[in-house]
Amino acid sequence: MTEAQTGKSLYPVSVINVSTQQTVYTNQFGAFTINATEGQQLVFSMVGYKEQRKYITAELFKIGIKVALPILSYELNEFVLRPNYTPYQLDSLKRRSTYKRTLAWQRTNSIMSPVSFVADRISKKSRSRLQFQRNFNRWESEKFIDTRYTPELVSQLTGLTEDSLGYFMNAYPMDYDYARAATDLELKMWIRFHYKEWKKNPVTPQIDSAKAVIKK
Repeated sequence: MTEAQTGKSLYPVSVINVSTQQTVYTNQFGAFTINATEGQQLVFSMVGYKEQRKYITAELFKIGIKVALPILSYELNEFVLRPNYTPYQLDSLKRRSTYKRTLAWQRTNSIMSPVSFVADRISKKSRSRLQFQRNFNRWESEKFIDTRYTPELVSQLTGLTEDSLGYFMNAYPMDYDYARAATDLELKMWIRFHYKEWKKNPVTPQIDSAKAVIKK
């Protein structure tokens, strides 16, 4: 299983046998194994890529199945966000209003004012503003991920609690672009897939034996 444009391996791509509804996922090498007979149809899908379908033929049993998923591209129509905001959106709007002056600040144009530009480059306040802008965008991304990839949802799907829940979520952080694009179903499939991987080798903090103190 590869990406059509680059040829790189894709995972976890979901592979569904339409006839039996069996679902498996590709591994990090893009490989998968699924039960199928001649005439049955397989569906290949992944967030951000166009869905592909293939019918099983006698020839495929000999040469194997090779599928390349094209990147999904689309253009959204212009829209205006109305007052039916989510709690995250309301908080985000409030934060941007609070820090709007710092977020709107831009470094002085070097062509129009070279002296001011040099002053900006060495100004501690200037550096702090730039760093805050970078951090603010990162914080906003993390806060959005937290609204979708929640401990409550992970616990509901995996049964993990307390420390084990934290270890799992730290071992498998969710990418911002995936959190933005994934449907609720795809989000749950992502969690279940990585939970299966985590169960093979649960990640727990390592204790430094040299620093361990045993009290008698």
